[in-house]
Amino acid sequence: MPPPDDSSPVSEPDPDLRHRAETRLATQANPGMDAFMSETAERLVHELRAHQLELEMQNEELRHTQDALEWSRARYFDLYDLAPVGYLTLSGAGLIQETNLAAATLLGTSRSSLVGLPLTQFILPADQDIYYRCRRQRRAAGERKSCELRLRQASGQQVWGFLEIGLAPETQGDQPLWRLILIDISARKHTEQVLMDTKKRLRRVAEIAELTFWEWDTHTNEVFFPSEWWQQTGYSLDELPHRLEGWAALLHPEDRVRILDALDRFVEAHAAPCEMQYRLRCRDGFYRWFVARLEATLDAQGALERVLLVHQDVTRRKAAEDRAIHLAQHDPLTGLPSRALLDQLANHMLASARRAGGQLAVLFFDLDHFKAVNDTYGHPVGDQLLQGFAIRLLDAFRAEDLIARLGGDEFIVVLANVRDREDVASAARGAIADLTPPYPIAGLELQCLPSLGISLFPQDGDTIDALIQRADAAMYQAKQISPGRYQFATESS
Repeated sequence: MPPPDDSSPVSEPDPDLRHRAETRLATQANPGMDAFMSETAERLVHELRAHQLELEMQNEELRHTQDALEWSRARYFDLYDLAPVGYLTLSGAGLIQETNLAAATLLGTSRSSLVGLPLTQFILPADQDIYYRCRRQRRAAGERKSCELRLRQASGQQVWGFLEIGLAPETQGDQPLWRLILIDISARKHTEQVLMDTKKRLRRVAEIAELTFWEWDTHTNEVFFPSEWWQQTGYSLDELPHRLEGWAALLHPEDRVRILDALDRFVEAHAAPCEMQYRLRCRDGFYRWFVARLEATLDAQGALERVLLVHQDVTRRKAAEDRAIHLAQHDPLTGLPSRALLDQLANHMLASARRAGGQLAVLFFDLDHFKAVNDTYGHPVGDQLLQGFAIRLLDAFRAEDLIARLGGDEFIVVLANVRDREDVASAARGAIADLTPPYPIAGLELQCLPSLGISLFPQDGDTIDALIQRADAAMYQAKQISPGRYQFATESS
């Protein structure tokens, strides 16, 4: 048999394979028959043995390749079929051609049943425009696009899906193939909805409580306001100040120094939160009351970085408090100060007179025959008479004088800065002249003459209680002598 033609492309051996075969052949034992062969036969046997080894080595490599292919198939199954996200291949018409297990599970249908179905069958009609728009954007932009939409499983249950759309490198005829990644984001959407609902409730609570906040950078003196500020102040964001000085200019002049001092104290010792109340000028030009709670925002080193001010509009509360205080301190029928406020204000007037070395007078008024009016015409008429009497008292004296109702038909007037006894007597005569004319009430002409007693500080007492008691005694003596006159306490003792 002639030796093989080395120039033939069919029989040309792989040099590396041939080298490895020759190396292995050299290590094998020689059976000892080569001594009986011709050189040509020996060369032919060597060639056959080498070729046999080449075939064995090729078979071994094929087995290794097959094992590697099986491993790759198993890895592909793990990476594709068992992937935690869904993979789908769609035809150019949008029909499902291939899916993995995750996609089939997300759509609630077996893999074999999905093949040939349009993906839009599983997309809520209201969200199908989102899907088509995403496909158009992918074609126009040339890069993968994504969207979020609602899916309806075969069971009818609705889930949220994140869809990423791309084109496969291969085509089907002249139609492209779509490669989609599908991820279940229902849990995330549920969490987002819970957060949104919570945020809405908190915003509503803040609106009901009239709460908002702003921040102050203590290093730059810049202030930062949220958009909600317009609801409380009427200012839009571009109208709000950007620095603390601008905000301070909106404070009521009576509050400005006090509030700025409080802010300085908080910056110096910011360990504990604090509160402050102030009036702020709003866009309509009116001042509103706010309560602000200050919280320190610290940097990583524990140094003060910003101050957070959570503030609440308490204008209505302050008005209610003022009304409550007014009602507690004033007579509901006449609006005059009651005994509690009388004591407080009169003691201030007494202290001022004592410091200045001046005099002060207390006038105790009583209406003669008032009980008869009540008994004859009823309490409504009696109340109108008291209201008319109070109005005349206010007109008869100066704004700096204190006029109060003790109760019933008894009234007190405290005169400040009186010069002498005659000055007080002149005021008493003028008051009696104003209070004596009849009161036209309910078609009646009611006349109740006023009687009054007068005590002077410091002659008749050095406390308001003592002066009222002396004036009360003088008033009763005036009534006994003749209604409609006045009596000094010194004259009655």
